Order: sequence, then structure tokens, then C-alpha cells
Amino acid sequence: MDAPATALRDHVVVGTDGSPPAMAALDRAATEALRRAVPLEIVHGWSWGGAYEPTDDSSAILDAALRRVAGQHPALPVVTTSVPEDAASVLVRRSGDASLTVLGTRGRGGFTGLLLGSVTLRVAAHCHSPLLVVRGTTDRPEQSREPTVVLGVRSAADPAATAFAFEEAARQHARLLAVHARPGPAGSQSGDSPAAAEQAAEPPDRAVSEWRATYPHVDVEARTVRGDPARTLVEATQAATAIVIAVHRRTTGLGMQLGPITHALLQHSHAPVALVPTGARSA
Repeated sequence: MDAPATALRDHVVVGTDGSPPAMAALDRAATEALRRAVPLEIVHGWSWGGAYEPTDDSSAILDAALRRVAGQHPALPVVTTSVPEDAASVLVRRSGDASLTVLGTRGRGGFTGLLLGSVTLRVAAHCHSPLLVVRGTTDRPEQSREPTVVLGVRSAADPAATAFAFEEAARQHARLLAVHARPGPAGSQSGDSPAAAEQAAEPPDRAVSEWRATYPHVDVEARTVRGDPARTLVEATQAATAIVIAVHRRTTGLGMQLGPITHALLQHSHAPVALVPTGARSA
């Protein structure tokens, strides 16, 4: 179809431009839609090239995406959206009806510079739903790892991200590792008193404690680490199949901005990164 499926709600939205990273995102989005038992919407945004001609072959890109999904998951309901609009704008708009939005790390055409360029930053800064940025290519090396979802814990006041992490761990049949990084020398806790050590361990414990009863089959470990938070979380993704963090957006003279931890994970994470806006509904 060539217009958004406005009747869809709480589905999975994925952006594509036909590039290999976009195909990796498409594969992951289809898997996430199956796990949630919801339809998949494949979105391609393009700009006019003059005389009412699209700058790239949107129909061919979407047809190829449809064939790929149908070949892997023939029973999955799929719709397509192609609009003469820049990629970031259409994805942010469609995320308002989605339970999850999915992007690749970079792309071409409508998704040029997806990881380090403006599209990912714009979508991450304005996305209404949780956003999953799929790092890697179609070989999906994370499949060789033990299923582990990492939750980056800032405080117990991020219930949307915590709920998303538990749900993702349950869907993946994965263990959940909640990590709270305290600024200080990496690996150094020898100077902490017992009271200080107990206080340091409280944030991840508090963040996950109320969810343990809801997800009794999820194996949970809460860990506090001394060191730079961004570096600590990037290192934690080396053995992970996904990392989940809450997004605390702030408005500056340049508009909505993301924090340094979010930027570090988008650039260096070894696993897909799920960004959950503060106050986002559960996936």
C-alpha cells in the first residue's frame, strides 16, 4: 500500500531502504512482530526528484522487503507505507501508533547516515514508541551468544524501560542483567564501607524488585559497577543480545537532545539498542 495503515495500533514499524543494514533491521522487526503477535508495517520515506518522480524506486524496495518477510514468515500480517516525506519524519509519525519502531545502523537513500547521521538522532529524540536500533548485518552474530538482555539502570524511576527489558527477556527466553554504573575508578570498590556498598547496590535492586513477581521465570541479576557509565554499558553488550535504556530527553537551543550514554551506545554497542522514552507505554 502507498499510504500509512491508519487502522493499525500497537504494531511493529520498521524503516527500510533496501541496504544490508536495513535488511538486518527488517529481519529483527519481523521476529519482534511474531513475538508480540502483531502486524508488521514496513516504511519507506523518499523525497520528490522533480516532475513528481520519486528519487528512488520505492515500489521495488518495498516489494523486495515483502518477499523477504513472506519467505521467512508467511503467516505474518505485513503492510507497507511509502510516502514523499523524509525518513525521520515519517518514522516518528508512524511511531505514534506503534508498540515498537525498528531501524538499522545506517542506510542509503532515504536512510543515509542512519547510525551517526541525522536520521537516527532525529528519530531517537522524537520517537513516541520504544526504538530498537539493530547493529550488525544480516549474519546476526548475536545468535551465537547466550540470550542476555542488559538493562542500563539510572534509577528506580524508569519503570517503562524496566518493564520493556523484562518483557524482552521473557520473549527471548533470556536472562536479564540490570547494570548500574557508579562514576569512579573501574573495578575499584575496596574503599567502600559495607554501608556504602549496600547503598551502591540499591538502585538496580530497587529497579527490578517489583517486576520479579510478574516475571518469575526470568533469571535476573542486579549488578553495580564502578566506572564510566557509557563505557561500562558498552562493555556489558559484548555478551548481550540486546541492551535497554531509558531515554531522558532534554530541550536545548538546538531542539530535543540525547545524552552521552545514548550516543555512546548507538555508536559502539555490540548488540541491538532499545531506547525507551520516559513514560512510554509497555510493548
